[in-house]
Amino acid sequence: MTHPRKWLVPTLYILFLMLPIYGLVSMSFKTTGEILGGFSFFPQNFTLANYKVIFTDPTWYNGYINSIIYVVINTLISVSVALPAAYAFSRYRFLGDKHLFFWLLTNRMAPPAVFALPFFQLYSSVGLFDTHIAVALAHCLFNVP
Repeated sequence: MTHPRKWLVPTLYILFLMLPIYGLVSMSFKTTGEILGGFSFFPQNFTLANYKVIFTDPTWYNGYINSIIYVVINTLISVSVALPAAYAFSRYRFLGDKHLFFWLLTNRMAPPAVFALPFFQLYSSVGLFDTHIAVALAHCLFNVP
């Protein structure tokens, strides 16, 4: 039999990591007044009204559709760009490959706010402002290594 104390620290760590998720799920079953009223570990007045609203109110549907569109576009662009690039970096040696890889790595370290103004100017000049493809391209900057 394994030593029970060996699993104590990992178990406590996993429980600690699960606390925010439990908090979100717990809040979804609380009323608005209960959420704003103070902290309680368990819902006092258990309700499914929040789920009823998000599944039956048509004003939420546009958000769902937009999210699905963004995910599909972002996935297609990221995979179609990242797969050939990863293959080229792993298989081929070319002049400047280390420098290019270093440049890509340092771009990953830049905060997203650095790219906000250039994206705004670029998207405004080419007519992509306030479109799905603009958001997907901006996300790809941070998703494609």
